[in-house]
Amino acid sequence: MLWLAHPPYLRWFAAGAILLAALAWDLSKRQTEPYPFASQTITRGEALSDDNVEWRDVRVGVFPSIDLTDASARVDIIGGTPISTSVISRVAPLPEGWWSIQIDLPVGTPEGSAVRVLAPDGQAIIGLVVRPPTRDTFGSVEAGTVGFPPTNADTVARMLASGDLVVLVEQ
Repeated sequence: MLWLAHPPYLRWFAAGAILLAALAWDLSKRQTEPYPFASQTITRGEALSDDNVEWRDVRVGVFPSIDLTDASARVDIIGGTPISTSVISRVAPLPEGWWSIQIDLPVGTPEGSAVRVLAPDGQAIIGLVVRPPTRDTFGSVEAGTVGFPPTNADTVARMLASGDLVVLVEQ
């Protein structure tokens, strides 16, 4: 009496629905968003523009959103790599001829803030924080980098070497 049983319409319908859903998923365009990639090697300090940035579509959520307005490269960026917030800087690079010196700064000193160093003769020397100090996973603090004009860089370096450096940070 097997031939009198009802055909498995519900199973056929479920199998067809699964096939249609899989086909629709495969043919659908997944949601994407444009994300910046380096179209060529970008050197440190170079401004990011349409000449050296290529926007590619990537799936939403793969990379965090980023704004490249008035941004420059903090480090050398190899062509073809994605541009993330860790490799860009919003601070203008040091003026031509300035020198940078690693100095112990308070953690949390923002990039681009002004630093005042007091010379032994009472003269105030103004510098610019190029790279803020960082704290690693073990708790040790790496010194920040501060840029100084060429006329005063030697004085600051001598004071740092002798241990007479007094640093005031703009907050």
